[in-house]
Amino acid sequence: MTAIAFAFPLATGLHARPASLLQEACLRFDAVVVFRNGRSRRRADAGSVLELVGSATVAGDPCRLEISGPQEKEAAQALRAFLRHVLPRADDAAPAAAVVASGSEWLPPSFHEGSSRLFRGRALAPGLGRGRVVRLNRTRALPARFAAGRKDPQLELRLFQEALAKAREEWMRLAALPGSAVGAAILKAQLAILSDPKFHGTIGHLITAWKLPAGAAITRAAAALATELQRSPSAYLRERAGDIREIAARLGEIVYGGAADAALPALSGATILLAGHLSPAALLALDRRRLRGLALGEVGFTAHVAILARSLGIPAVALPPAALAGIQAGEEAIVDGRRGLVVAAPGAALKRYYRLEQEAAARRELPGATGKRPAAQTRDNRRIELAANVGSAAELEPAWRSGAGAIGLFRSEMLFLDREAPPGEDEQYAVYRQAALSARGRTVIIRTLDVGGDKRLPFLRLPVEDNPFLGVRAVRFYANHEELVRTQLRAILRAAANGRCGPLKVMVPMVTGVDEVALVRRLLAEAAAELRRRRVPHARRLELGIMVETPAAALAIDLLAPAADFFSIGSNDLLQYVLAVDRGNAALACLYDPLHPAFLRLLQHAALQARKAKRWLGICGEMAGNREYQPLLVGLGFDELSMVPAMIPVARERLAQLDSGECRALLRRALRCADAAGVAALLREFNGRGSNGSPRVIAAQLVRLDSASRTPGEAIKELCDMLELDNRIADASVLEEAVWKREETFATDLGLGFALPHARSSAVRVASIAFLRPARPMRWSVPGKPVVRGILLIVVPEKGGEEHLRLIARLSRQLMHEDFRAALLKARAKPAVLAALEGCLRSH
Repeated sequence: MTAIAFAFPLATGLHARPASLLQEACLRFDAVVVFRNGRSRRRADAGSVLELVGSATVAGDPCRLEISGPQEKEAAQALRAFLRHVLPRADDAAPAAAVVASGSEWLPPSFHEGSSRLFRGRALAPGLGRGRVVRLNRTRALPARFAAGRKDPQLELRLFQEALAKAREEWMRLAALPGSAVGAAILKAQLAILSDPKFHGTIGHLITAWKLPAGAAITRAAAALATELQRSPSAYLRERAGDIREIAARLGEIVYGGAADAALPALSGATILLAGHLSPAALLALDRRRLRGLALGEVGFTAHVAILARSLGIPAVALPPAALAGIQAGEEAIVDGRRGLVVAAPGAALKRYYRLEQEAAARRELPGATGKRPAAQTRDNRRIELAANVGSAAELEPAWRSGAGAIGLFRSEMLFLDREAPPGEDEQYAVYRQAALSARGRTVIIRTLDVGGDKRLPFLRLPVEDNPFLGVRAVRFYANHEELVRTQLRAILRAAANGRCGPLKVMVPMVTGVDEVALVRRLLAEAAAELRRRRVPHARRLELGIMVETPAAALAIDLLAPAADFFSIGSNDLLQYVLAVDRGNAALACLYDPLHPAFLRLLQHAALQARKAKRWLGICGEMAGNREYQPLLVGLGFDELSMVPAMIPVARERLAQLDSGECRALLRRALRCADAAGVAALLREFNGRGSNGSPRVIAAQLVRLDSASRTPGEAIKELCDMLELDNRIADASVLEEAVWKREETFATDLGLGFALPHARSSAVRVASIAFLRPARPMRWSVPGKPVVRGILLIVVPEKGGEEHLRLIARLSRQLMHEDFRAALLKARAKPAVLAALEGCLRSH
């Protein structure tokens, strides 16, 4: 017997997703694998998902795998690699940062106006959704009668087994639908539970030995398993009891003749769905084009339906039963997934407030990005392409809507994962052609098959390795699987032939030398020759580039340039190889820092060599999407930054604030730092200051004329959103609360037609002034005072000293002068307002 001891690495414990991955890894071998938890003293068959989940394993538990049998050695080697590289990355999904976590129950004044009914709950998925309420009246209770119509255990068992087969087919069909990788992972984990002998075997035994009806047997087996999970010390694992109940409920529906969508309502128009409970499978089966929000029963934040709602971008709130009962079908409602509110019958004031919030979100997402958009540029007009990283055709349109100017990384390996045979040429062609057509003239860079490491293919017999990240992965396995690669290249060549498409390019992963590029060029030529023989239309030429993920490639750009048309730095892998740090190892997280001077020096070397060779250079990975690092990337001279689509609007705004000359000067200083902490300090200083070294207090983005705001509440909301859109503050809601608490202490209506609200808050990144001029004057505080025609909001960081008092004093003095007031109130355009405010701030 071989024993492997380890500490369990996942913060959420051993739930269905990692358990199904461990089960899959064990079942590949003719070996018996036993899982033992040293804390709970529980033993589990590693081939059973339910036994593994029932071990009550939480983060940090001392665990052991015991392996025996004919393939003991091979299984032990594979499981060591699994524990090192796959298990630490097997969690479902991190909690969404956009969900309010502060616990503040404060609400802006607009929420207390009118007759709106507010229902407080728990925020599950961020965002705003507005529509008519539709109730889902679905019960988990199963009939107590025999499905066979009489007491016949063998017939009852056969009906149950038929239902089990139908349920498996249904789960597999839903998991295969495009559009939600998270949904597919959740359904596959639930499918593993459904297929587990401990689950269906127990039900079968209750039907035949105890002669129970199928519904009663399913209910009893599910209750026993759910009770076992609810004893877990992990809240996350306790919530997995809901998975068991949902699986049991759906299985029972099929036994008693329920179709997949029999109990689901047909949605017409914008809909808010109210449901005491909703399974992930049911959510995936709903018409998401009309679904605007979810008001659910007492669902936990880490429940699978909540995780799925976040991944699909559907606002969701969990409400207590009394609140759910207080909302009527057919009435209008708003789901506020950030504050954890459901608003029934919203009044006019609250609708206007939420309209402002939606307008701010729309500006942040840069709507209309489906057409071709100019490249982003710095303040001194240096153009830099902002591209998106995607893994499937379903992710393309959201990427274009986010403002992507290109697809900098299309991960083609997603087509190959979780299947028993590789996709054929026609199947791949259809996906790549869809990508090219959606681009409408923009570039799409397809990374050729990148497997090995943590991505293994069932149909590809790659050797089991102790350290697969340094083994046979990516381009290193191409020589032994040439036809697999040629098939992919033929599909790309065909997709690139359509004249309406954007240009397709090919990028090769894990390159270390010229011979590997030469191999792919030969395979590309052979693929084109085969298409010519078959007289199939295809592109005459494809640009072929290198993904720079190894130090060898980064140091040899000049040697690789004659063989490559372009380069793209893969920052995640390159960083871990340069620093010799496993990025999945939590104990070494402090060392995995892209600001390490050695890494920055390597990037500078690669950038200089690429420019010398006149080759285009991009960068993808987490570093590219981090707005704090972007001054360094501009200084390095990258032609493209490729990131997750959600970060593109933020990056576009950040680049517009940067001067490339200042960024180059910053880079020179950073390269002289002794450690990452020194670089981080330089960045903090730079990101908090403007081009001339003085704090950026006012900017054109912080001036808005002819605003539609009618009340102080709407005006303050709009001003806070402007500051958040300009990345001056971390959270508009936190700042809004601070401003109003100050207003409650002392109204800031100065008279003379101006209000000067102000606040000091931890949400503020840099001291700032924002100006709003409403289209119509508004009453600010008490009757009798003049109406307000202009609002100046002053905000400073919580530890900003007395800076806000100095700014208030300076503006107050200037507002006493009629010519200054006139300059703000009569200006026809932003530049005139900006000039007046900057003149005021320069004066003493």
